[in-house]
Amino acid sequence: MQDLRDYFREHPIIASIRNDSDFKYALNSKTAALFILYGDIFNLPLIMKKCKEYNKLVFLHMDLIKGIGRDREGIMYLAKKELCNGIVTTKNNLISIAKKEGLIAIQRLFLLDSAALKTGEQLLKGNQPDAVEILPGIAAPYFIEHIYKELLCPVIAGGLISNKSEIEELLRKGVMAVSTSIKELW
Repeated sequence: MQDLRDYFREHPIIASIRNDSDFKYALNSKTAALFILYGDIFNLPLIMKKCKEYNKLVFLHMDLIKGIGRDREGIMYLAKKELCNGIVTTKNNLISIAKKEGLIAIQRLFLLDSAALKTGEQLLKGNQPDAVEILPGIAAPYFIEHIYKELLCPVIAGGLISNKSEIEELLRKGVMAVSTSIKELW
């Protein structure tokens, strides 16, 4: 598999998609990847088909997709049916399963305080995801400064990012990509 960083060198924005209208908009944007935050087992084949046509990576947010079990069989189904390139999840048990099935695995972490930082660090050392998404995005530089050297997986910043200057600052501070639902930033 190609290094995840290669996908985001030219355009480090990930479109976070919450509905069909945003999905259609994202297909025609510069973004290389989509985080699908809505939908169900019935519309996944069409989503993946369209994304292949437009050369977009598809990451399903496992906690939000309906009709797919958040277990080994659910991940195996997604991989065997080629319904995504990877997953985003807060569930640490799904990371190793996804990687074994050939999917890109992104661990989503909410950094609310120093206890969450410590828990997240242990979780990531055990799981070794392909990337970690830090929410809120403004906490990503803190995470990079305190944890990244021990982890060495790419960091994605997500949430509470509202303009290009914030994105540029996050990228300067070592973030690989930024996920946002703000269409104007795609």
